[in-house]
Amino acid sequence: MTSSKKRENSKRWYIRQNLPHQVALPNDLCCMENYDLLERYCRRFEPRPKTQQVTAIWPNGKQEGFRLYCFATKADADVFAAEFEGTHFDPAKDREGGRVNGAWLRSDEWKLVERCGPLQLTRFFREYGR
Repeated sequence: MTSSKKRENSKRWYIRQNLPHQVALPNDLCCMENYDLLERYCRRFEPRPKTQQVTAIWPNGKQEGFRLYCFATKADADVFAAEFEGTHFDPAKDREGGRVNGAWLRSDEWKLVERCGPLQLTRFFREYGR
């Protein structure tokens, strides 16, 4: 096993054991100018939340990447979800078959998300498309 794979597995294990409360935000809303806002906001939590990725798949076949912000307490996750209008994510229920690398099988209908609380789709994506 390569060292990068070991680091990745170690991070997943740490999150599973210590940061079980997760909130999902669309990847496109977590980059560029929004990244700094999210980073500053996350400094208030102890321990600091870690992130990981998941691909959401809707019944119509549409796929979209989400960033999971992982917290130690449910209260911290609730505060973050309320501020950024994120979706609570339960890895045991939401991941495909409960697999560590499984996709997020969504049962609702896909819709384009351009705003989550103070986050809005970045100028780059608005001008050039997703």
